[in-house]
Amino acid sequence: MFLRVSFGFAPQTGAEENQAQLQHEVLDQLALVLLAPGRQVDRGSRVRLTLAPNREALLRILDEGEAELAVMGRPPRDLAARAEPFAAHPMLFVCPDRHPLMAMEQPEAESLTRFPLIVREPGSGTRSAMEAYFAEHRVVPQFSMEMSSNETIKQAVIAGLGVSFLSLHTLWLELRSGLLHIVELPGTPVMRTWNVVRLQS
Repeated sequence: MFLRVSFGFAPQTGAEENQAQLQHEVLDQLALVLLAPGRQVDRGSRVRLTLAPNREALLRILDEGEAELAVMGRPPRDLAARAEPFAAHPMLFVCPDRHPLMAMEQPEAESLTRFPLIVREPGSGTRSAMEAYFAEHRVVPQFSMEMSSNETIKQAVIAGLGVSFLSLHTLWLELRSGLLHIVELPGTPVMRTWNVVRLQS
């Protein structure tokens, strides 16, 4: 059995360590789902993991049958598919080193309005989770830039161009090296789930 899995995250050049850590963690969690009691999986099964650059590409891969399974945050509404949650997906705000937010003892969601915010494109799961957070806290943020790549956003934040809201699973390398810092805000991290999605037969 050759199981093709497509995953909705695509690190860019220079993020190999993030990619390796992410693949290791996700595949460990995915194995618990695939190999759970009652699941029939051949001992000789192999898994090929494909990383999709964005949600649109991920849905295309799934719809065209290029993968048996897709791992994504939000299950698709416009495809006849089954979704099974299998892992926590924390999202949070990050800022560069020595940012004014780091000097605040107890920053609030409203504190973010003082700084430019670099965000994902409309329609992405990260953008939707961020917008829900601001709506819940009745905050109207100032978006300075929209980008479709997590890696590009991280580099912009590191360069001091703003603050951003990203998945914790994309940030291991930058947090460990001190290039980025978590902004501790009420209601964060925002918890979502990773889902295994397959088309209904």
